[in-house]
Amino acid sequence: MNDADKRIQVVVGEPLSRDILSMDGAMVLAAKGTIVTQDMLRRLANWIVEEDPRQPSERRERKPASNKMRDEIIKKLQFDDIVSQKTRENIENGIGDFFKEISDTKKNVSISHIEDSIAELVDGAPDHPDVPLKLMQLRTHSSYLFQHSIECGIIGSFIASSLNYTQREISSFSLAMMIHDTGVLSIPESIVNKPEKLTQEESLLIQGHPVEGWNKIKRIPGIDPMALMIAIGHHISADGTGYPDTVDFNDLPPLAHLASIIDHFEALTSERPFRPAFALHDAIKIILSQRDKYHPAAIENFISVVGIFPISTFVQLSSGEVGVVTRNNQENLFLPEVKLVLDPTGKQYSKEISVNLITDTYRHIVAALNNI
Repeated sequence: MNDADKRIQVVVGEPLSRDILSMDGAMVLAAKGTIVTQDMLRRLANWIVEEDPRQPSERRERKPASNKMRDEIIKKLQFDDIVSQKTRENIENGIGDFFKEISDTKKNVSISHIEDSIAELVDGAPDHPDVPLKLMQLRTHSSYLFQHSIECGIIGSFIASSLNYTQREISSFSLAMMIHDTGVLSIPESIVNKPEKLTQEESLLIQGHPVEGWNKIKRIPGIDPMALMIAIGHHISADGTGYPDTVDFNDLPPLAHLASIIDHFEALTSERPFRPAFALHDAIKIILSQRDKYHPAAIENFISVVGIFPISTFVQLSSGEVGVVTRNNQENLFLPEVKLVLDPTGKQYSKEISVNLITDTYRHIVAALNNI
C-alpha cells in the first residue's frame, strides 16, 4: 500500500471517486464523494496521492453544469439585469486601457478611465445580499485575465455593498479587485493557460505575479494602499501556504482577506483550458473544504452574502420535486426561497410556484444538481 502506484490519484477540491478503506477493509476512512483537502492528503498519505489538476484524466471529465432544459428555465426566471450593458462596456474599456498603459513602463498610468465606471456600478448597487451571484449569468467571452478582473471587481462591489461598507470603501475595493492580477501581464499567456503540468520554472513565474503586480501598481499616482495590499496579498493563506512568503497573513486588512476568497471563487467558476468551470454550489463546497486557508471572519462574511446554495442553483427537494434557488434567507442559508420547476415525475410545472423553505416544513433540500 506504500507503493505510490497503488494509491488513488485525487485532486484537492474535488470529491473522492470511491470509498477509502482501511488495510483490512473493515473501516471506511473516507467516504465516496468527500471533498479532498490538504489535511486529508496528509492523513491518508498511504492511500491517496495528489494529482496535478492540470493533468487531464478520464475521471475528471465532467459535463457542463447546464443543458437545454436548464437554460430554458433560467431564461424564464428573468433574473434582473444587475449591471447595465453601458456600465459593463465602460468597465471593459477602462480595464483594457489600464492594462495597455500599465504594460508600458514609459507611460504615465491613470485609473481615471476605470473610476467613472466603478462610480456607476456602486451607485447602482442593490440593497439586498442575493445580487452577486446573479452576476454569474452576465459573463462575456474574452481572455481569462481580462474577464477575471472584471468579474472580481463587480462581485467585490456588490459583496462589499451587502456588508455595508462605505461608498468610498466599496469603490476602492472594486478598483483593487479589477487590478489585483496586474502582475499576470508579465507572464506569457502560453504559461497562464498551459493545460499540461507546469515546470518548476513556470510555477515560480506564476508565484511571482503578486510581487510583480505590486511593483506595477505602485507606479500609479495616488493609488489607494488597499489596491497594493490586495495585489500582493491575494494568495497568502492562514495555514502558512501561499505566496509570497515575505507577507504576513495577519498584517493584511479585512478586505484583502475577502479578496482572496472572491479571487478563488471567480477562478473556480470560470472555464480554463485545463478544466471546466465548477458549478456555483460546487465552488462553495470547495471553498468551505479549504476554509483553513482563509480568515474566519472573511469566510463568514462571504458565505453570508453568497449563500450555501447560490442563486440559480438547481436543487432536489425531499418531495421529489426540482427547484431553482431564487433568494437566500439570512436566518438559515440552508433553507432558501426556491421556485419549483419539475414535479416528482420530472414534468415541468405549467405555472410558477415559489416556496420559502423556512416556512414550508414539507420540503427541504436533499442535493444540489449540476444537470436536470
